[in-house]
Amino acid sequence: MSINFLTVEEFAKRIKLHPGSVRRAIKQGKIFATRPSTGKKAPYRIAESELERLHLQGMCENKNKE
Repeated sequence: MSINFLTVEEFAKRIKLHPGSVRRAIKQGKIFATRPSTGKKAPYRIAESELERLHLQGMCENKNKE
């Protein structure tokens, strides 16, 4: 089974948040992410399955609600 990863920017666009808000949530432990390399400037990668987990926990706003 292959895991698809998203960048912070891609993830933020999907959940309609600013990338800075996503990074803050990662640092607070609200969003699980990994860094494929070491170093402070290494980019975060977020598993696509995190979208579903956040949706089920009600952390993502559904702006399409009527």
